[in-house]
Amino acid sequence: TTMVLLKKFILSSRRLFSTTASSLSKKVAVIGAGPSGFYTSLNLLKDKDPLLQIDMFEKNPCPFGLVRYGVAPDHPEVKNCQERFQDTREDERFRYYGNVLVGSDIKLKELYDNYDIVVYAYGSNRENKLGIPGEDDHPGIINSRAFVGWYNGDPEYRDLDPPLDKVKSIVIIGNGNVAIDIARILLAPVEPHWETTDISKQASDKLRKSKVEKVTIVARKGFLESKFTNKEFKELFELYKEGVYFGGWPEQKFVTLHDLKLGRVDKRRLSLVNKYKGLLKKEMAGGKAPKKTWYLDYLKSPIGFKASSTDPDLLEEVIFRDNSIKIEQIPNTHKYKSAITPTEGFSSIDCQLVIPSIGYKCKPLPGFKELGIPFDERKGVIPNVDGKVLGRNDSYCVGWISNGSRGNINSTVMTSGLLAEIIQEQLDKSSPDVEKYGRKCTEELLRKRKVNVVSWADWAKIEAFEKKRGEESGKPAEKVTDFKKMLEICK
Repeated sequence: TTMVLLKKFILSSRRLFSTTASSLSKKVAVIGAGPSGFYTSLNLLKDKDPLLQIDMFEKNPCPFGLVRYGVAPDHPEVKNCQERFQDTREDERFRYYGNVLVGSDIKLKELYDNYDIVVYAYGSNRENKLGIPGEDDHPGIINSRAFVGWYNGDPEYRDLDPPLDKVKSIVIIGNGNVAIDIARILLAPVEPHWETTDISKQASDKLRKSKVEKVTIVARKGFLESKFTNKEFKELFELYKEGVYFGGWPEQKFVTLHDLKLGRVDKRRLSLVNKYKGLLKKEMAGGKAPKKTWYLDYLKSPIGFKASSTDPDLLEEVIFRDNSIKIEQIPNTHKYKSAITPTEGFSSIDCQLVIPSIGYKCKPLPGFKELGIPFDERKGVIPNVDGKVLGRNDSYCVGWISNGSRGNINSTVMTSGLLAEIIQEQLDKSSPDVEKYGRKCTEELLRKRKVNVVSWADWAKIEAFEKKRGEESGKPAEKVTDFKKMLEICK
């Protein structure tokens, strides 16, 4: 009898301790499993606070966001941060809830009821629009978000099937790094450039049938206002080694650039153009006519599309209003200011396909208005100061939902680290709320609603499956492009 009573006492003590520990945890909910969400979590976990509890919610079964579905397949070094993110799985204070849609599977208010702090890190989920009639309806106009998702194996865009087998000329509107990536995808040969990357099978199969010979990258502003980095810019030039040549740019529009005192980055950008612009002429002078070329064009604002009269899937041309530019040096600096003015002139570029690549926006989650979470619809961001959501002491945001679709992985590392310090400071000053139950309540809610949650262990099964398939075809991985298939693998 004594032994039975003793066992009951020990068991009840364990339950009491478990409940108390859960109630006393400092509970943080992170919405979004991209780089900003992971880096913020990793920085918080560095503190070794035993009371910390971080639960990450991701709408897709798989984590990593744009690292998985946005980074170009030939940039594996950028994707290496995924290995760093794996450190979270070894920490019991962190838990991953994949295939959970906040606002539907679990309400935003339920997170606030059960967590001390909510961090928004869900990134951009809609593309910016040109505002031109027909851009959403014609199959000859494909937004960059869909195109990038297609070649990166995003299940949302697996059925895109761009008509590359019928296209010779493509115009990309916008000139950030995404535009440069797309140009490289369209022009670089599958063998040897893409065959050993994790590009989707759908994309590599279609690219083998591609008839694309010319890509023109067009921007509204001037050359010095280009959004791409010099590293990406040089990669595109270097494709001459694979038979893809730079065809030229409207140098006559920018003759005054040589009179400016440019900074290091701008000087390098101009030197790259000057270095590579003569290679095509040399090639043709030697009796060779390259099959693939790319061009830069500037000071053009798109205003309309002309559909093909022979093929409903294609365009005939894109029409632009021409702009003028005035560049002035800021005295005693390497800086300058540019003024762009629309003119009365018009021009067009013959093409069969247009890919707008003018950035992305975020959209608010269901429940923002009721909970008093501010949202700037025009900019597509949550108004904040250094990541702290305006008007809320329990809410933070990081990444593109915080500052718009700009910056790279390196800038994400910095901003996430700074935000983690601010959050940690608040957690240190406040006492854990015993009325908030964190993951205990979360798991109960998701279980009742029969949500098919993907855990970190489940994701590891998907990852192992993809790597095994990749090995069979000489690739680092062959991504699963079907969410249903991912869930089957988890079982």
